[in-house]
Amino acid sequence: MRIFKRIRARGTNGGRKPRAERGLRRFGLGLLVMAAVTGRVQGAQEAGPAGGAIVYSSIQPANWDLYLFESPGSEPRRLTTDPGLDYNGVISPDGRWVVFTSERNGNPDLFVIDAQGRAEARALVESPAMEDAAAISPDGRRLLFVSTRNGNADIFAMPFRPEDPPAAGEARNLTRHAAGDYNPAFSPDGTRILFSSSRDTSVTTSSEASPPATYLASELYVMQSDGTGVRRLTWHEAWDGAPAWTPDGQAVVFYSQRDGGTRIYRTGIDGAEGPQPVSAENEAALSPTFGPDGRLAFTVRRDDRWTLVTTRPDGSDLRIESDAARHYWAPAYDPGSGRLLAHGPGPDEPASRFESDAPGAFLIHGPVPVDLPDRRVSLIGIRGYLPAVDPTSGEVATSEAFSRLVASRLDGTGKRTIFDLAGADRYRGPDSAWGPSWSKDGRWLAFIVGPPFASAAVDVDIWKIRSDGSDAMNLTPDSDANDALPDFSPDGRRVVFRSRRDGNAEIYLMNADGADVRRLTRHEATDTMPAFSSAGDRVAFTSLRDGNFELYTIALDEAGRPGPPERLTTSPGHDMHPRFSPDDEWVLFTSQRGEFNDELPLLRVVFQPQPYGELHAIRLADRTVVRLTHNKWEDGPTAWVRDVPGLD
Repeated sequence: MRIFKRIRARGTNGGRKPRAERGLRRFGLGLLVMAAVTGRVQGAQEAGPAGGAIVYSSIQPANWDLYLFESPGSEPRRLTTDPGLDYNGVISPDGRWVVFTSERNGNPDLFVIDAQGRAEARALVESPAMEDAAAISPDGRRLLFVSTRNGNADIFAMPFRPEDPPAAGEARNLTRHAAGDYNPAFSPDGTRILFSSSRDTSVTTSSEASPPATYLASELYVMQSDGTGVRRLTWHEAWDGAPAWTPDGQAVVFYSQRDGGTRIYRTGIDGAEGPQPVSAENEAALSPTFGPDGRLAFTVRRDDRWTLVTTRPDGSDLRIESDAARHYWAPAYDPGSGRLLAHGPGPDEPASRFESDAPGAFLIHGPVPVDLPDRRVSLIGIRGYLPAVDPTSGEVATSEAFSRLVASRLDGTGKRTIFDLAGADRYRGPDSAWGPSWSKDGRWLAFIVGPPFASAAVDVDIWKIRSDGSDAMNLTPDSDANDALPDFSPDGRRVVFRSRRDGNAEIYLMNADGADVRRLTRHEATDTMPAFSSAGDRVAFTSLRDGNFELYTIALDEAGRPGPPERLTTSPGHDMHPRFSPDDEWVLFTSQRGEFNDELPLLRVVFQPQPYGELHAIRLADRTVVRLTHNKWEDGPTAWVRDVPGLD
């Protein structure tokens, strides 16, 4: 099952303030939620019940910008200045337009810059889904891009009329396949399209945090420019991707993992010439493309930095073409002048810098209105792990780099440390503090102390502490097992959690002082990630009992005795991290069902993305599933709150 109902609307970016500042000016410092919920959004239905806000963690880079080299090896000029992510740029054949992907409005859309003028970037293709990987035809009349608007990554084509916004309405899906289709490229004569796809990859699931290296690996394909006549070009279990044509249209260059790491290869378009290595062995290389002078450009990993290089078509005469000031990725040429475009890290000096796997500003984006069938909610992305929101103050508690427990306003200001045994950044060990749950009265936090995601034999405990950092106490001192993932009951009297104390992961319940521990589930498979309903009469959790992680609920009577588990979701991939809506009519979760939105090796230049990292919601009454986020990063877990004090 890959196609899901999605009803979402978003306002446009009317100003050019930094993204976090735009949210603050509109909604007030630290109070970023309900104005986005109560206002009308153009094109959206009338809002139903107040949906509240969904605060979620997103592991993504801090800031990317586009850089233009007037000639390879020259000092680059920074083209974009938004603090969001700007990447994957291409230049039109006449050298005038730069089309690129930007996440400045909360999710990936296509933007365009007039490179011959001083106009600011403006939206070219904008939707609630992801738009990425633009490619322009040699005659400058057509635009290809990847979009998730039909449920998964497909390749679309539309007229390229950058001064005519309605042209986006003429976009047509060329691939219409349930698998992921990525990174299209027009042939030199414009009659064929290269792309990568996972359509012939056997789909397997894994209970591990990281997928196998070959999970949903892509191969290369070619089709006619209208989407017909699809033909496979490569056969290998590892990743082949980011294809580009040779200038004569007779061969293809691409990266491949067939030697273990990523290496640039060449293969004939007719199958007569098998894959041959081009770049050096044992040096990671990605994203090849040919310049108008016939030289091959790509990016390589050298001295812990991604660097732009060019070579002759056979890989000889390597030249370094970028400086050592930053990483550079995804080179693209101006077909006429030979100017070279790439993206890399932009200035990163946020006022609320937050340590994580990808350090940066705590607030990734301000409120993005999203419509469910019966309500409007507001998505707010932050950089912290496993966030919890205090219903009484609006503060967010989270783990900073899995080292310490901190709380701050939603914009990241006013950060204070609540609990810190490690006393070091990016520490992961027995003193790590993470996974908080805030009691509904705002007085207490339950959280985990121990190595993140440790094995069953490792001692991990659940602690509780007052929100001012006092009275810290271990709730599971007598357990030598892995106890984790606590969640307070609405009345604050109980804590539900996951424990491996009986050999495998099960769901348990205890009093808020650690007494009267009771087992709620009994199954040989893993049961984990429990969450109380807002009424306190049910617990949602995820279980591996049916072969892959699915969501379940169990009803609790007044004494806390459980009923039989009821399965909530059924999908080929993992469904994880459930959280109830404030009125208990929806359950929010992360899911693997959308699969990857890009080739995995292109994302690993930053970190290891999670294969089940998009937010979804399921309505309990009729099992309607709505996808909420569309991007390449790991989104989740979440906190769904009804209101933030101080807002009307």
